[in-house]
Amino acid sequence: MAFGDNNQKLWHTTFNHIPILSINDAIKLQSDYCLISVSGDDRIEALKKQAMDEGFKGQFIILSDLIHYFDIRSATLYYIAQRINELNIEGDTAELGVYKGDIAHQINALFPHKKLYLFDTFTGFDQRDIDIEHTNQYSRGQIGDFQDTSIDEIMKRMPYPDNIIIKQGYFPDTTIGLEDLTFSFVSLDADLYQPILAGLHYFYPRLNSGGMILLHDYNNLQFTGAHQAVIDFEKQYGSIILVPLSDMHGSCVIVKA
Repeated sequence: MAFGDNNQKLWHTTFNHIPILSINDAIKLQSDYCLISVSGDDRIEALKKQAMDEGFKGQFIILSDLIHYFDIRSATLYYIAQRINELNIEGDTAELGVYKGDIAHQINALFPHKKLYLFDTFTGFDQRDIDIEHTNQYSRGQIGDFQDTSIDEIMKRMPYPDNIIIKQGYFPDTTIGLEDLTFSFVSLDADLYQPILAGLHYFYPRLNSGGMILLHDYNNLQFTGAHQAVIDFEKQYGSIILVPLSDMHGSCVIVKA
């Protein structure tokens, strides 16, 4: 029926011919369901409260719940791993942007004989990257987002913990000393422009032929810096093979020829 948003600049515009309204005006439409499409428990609860305060009486659907039924990214990861393993493509695996390890533990399980390098601050977004986001209006990311995690809890989820190498800190500083590594698969899920661009510059040249990068947020309007990072990378590096996916956050697959 409509999108409800707290960004006043979007009010009275449309997306795919669907009107974007204030939360208050959207609730007045008296819909049966309200899909809350933000991440983070605090933001979800805040929006639920806002909707109920405005008089919403229907049912809430949380985006993260739908992922369990329509998890295209995980299904794609499964078949990527199958292809890489069938071809015996050499190189380690890695993830930039680990958060709570939802993807990392799948990578670890799908590549049981490969090392998995996990790059993250493990304390949320860095101020340097947030400044770039806000200056260029790439996202509304804030310091403190995605800080509710811990290395200990992530390690408990790993089926092959001996293969895990934790690289905590600001990327790409955490790649110092790793210049000679090569990779067969990388998950790039840093959300923000600067770390994604840095990730492409570090990982793509080190991918072995047939290796792949699963890039999150490529077509996500909430984090437009991811798409811009690919554009800027191609300006410097040249065209790359990229296949967009139809998952909920607009991921894509980059293949090294």
